Amino acid sequence: MEIRATGRDVVCVIGAGPAGLATAVELSRSGVDFVCFDQRPGPGGVWCPQDTTGMTHAWPTLTLNSPRGWFELSDHPMPRSYPDFPRADQVSAYLEGCLDHYGIRDRFEWGTGVVRVEPGPDDCWRVTLTTGETRLFTAVVVANGHHNEPLLPDFPGEFSGGTRHSQTYRSRDEYAGKRVLVVGFGNSGSQIAADVSAVADTTVLAIRRGGYVLPHYARGLRIDRAMPSWLGFLVNAYLPRPIAGPLLTAYCRLVVGSPTRAGLPRPDHHFGSALPTVTADLPARIDAGLVRLRPQVARLAGSSVEFTDGSREEVDEIIYCTGYRTTTPFLDAAVFDSDDNRVPLYLRVFHPEHPSLHFVGFLQAVGWGFLPLFESQARLVAAHLSGAYVLPDPARMRSAIVADLDRVRRNFVDSSRNRYQMNGAVYQHECRVELRRGARRAGAGEQGSTRRGRLASLAR
Repeated sequence: MEIRATGRDVVCVIGAGPAGLATAVELSRSGVDFVCFDQRPGPGGVWCPQDTTGMTHAWPTLTLNSPRGWFELSDHPMPRSYPDFPRADQVSAYLEGCLDHYGIRDRFEWGTGVVRVEPGPDDCWRVTLTTGETRLFTAVVVANGHHNEPLLPDFPGEFSGGTRHSQTYRSRDEYAGKRVLVVGFGNSGSQIAADVSAVADTTVLAIRRGGYVLPHYARGLRIDRAMPSWLGFLVNAYLPRPIAGPLLTAYCRLVVGSPTRAGLPRPDHHFGSALPTVTADLPARIDAGLVRLRPQVARLAGSSVEFTDGSREEVDEIIYCTGYRTTTPFLDAAVFDSDDNRVPLYLRVFHPEHPSLHFVGFLQAVGWGFLPLFESQARLVAAHLSGAYVLPDPARMRSAIVADLDRVRRNFVDSSRNRYQMNGAVYQHECRVELRRGARRAGAGEQGSTRRGRLASLAR
């Protein structure tokens, strides 16, 4: 297979969702040459309006859980005409508009996926595309997202009705008049249960573990103003978890009320130890009898579903809202493997053994928006590739990775979706501090693991 020479050092960015877009903007701003590949026909990742078979997409009636202002690039706000919680079409329009706002549209190759990334000659990366072409790149940024491989439970028994994962949920219309079971209490599960209940004959929501449900508005304020990010930062950055947890839980109860309202199960953890569920409709739907609650599924038997409390429901359809497994199928496991959503990377970005391999977007965060976190990661990547930032030595990076994994184990509920969890505001602060430290290392002439001469040549 022929390797096409690029004629210049170029960075390969994999994925044009929010993480890939943030990366593209920062690379362009730093004068780093790049090309971005995405299997979809346009930008936005899950928010791309054109459906691509086998890929995750937002359904048309979905709204952002992040309030407007928290899902945008720092120097390019969403239009003020958007509602506080923008619709899917508005989110996709904003992300599409970023291409022209930053003048980077010509740096993307649409309908082109990455099949394999492997070490190549002269410290380059050999990237094989779905077109059959193979190219060499000096550096790679993995930004393919973490909503790609559905995580499905393995319940005993067989179910005779229809099943699907939330990945392929597109419209409530096909559930009209049916008995529907939604499994999972995250943001997708709560929103799909509320959506389906508008047309279904019955809607049952199976909840394995209680959690904290946040409305769009509380105490007359938008929820991000009633529960401000600066408060979460101060508590989590300066207080140990045994004190921070109860304090944040008490504040949540004061602002929002009891987490057991509407009959929801009591959480077995403090607020901030798992991703909260943000929903405008679910408690009201439960109060109105349109959504009925059940505990975890125990077994399946034809059209009957038995739950762990011994109760049963007859259902026609099951929608599994049970999360995703973080995967990088184009990378050999010997290069990188996110075992059960654990991310063994320095600052969740840098690989200690492969400094020219970077990751953006491999996180879950307790906070109000992911795009500012992706932007923080992308700034580190762009500074590294332009030579303005130098990494610490590999031993220090490996030690920091172990400490981060240990912090996750101590501070967050032990489940797949929490194994790459973080506090968003604290993480942004850590990225800013590290950017300054790395700049000082660069100014002092430290080599670290940057290979400064070669990577700095990426800047035009």
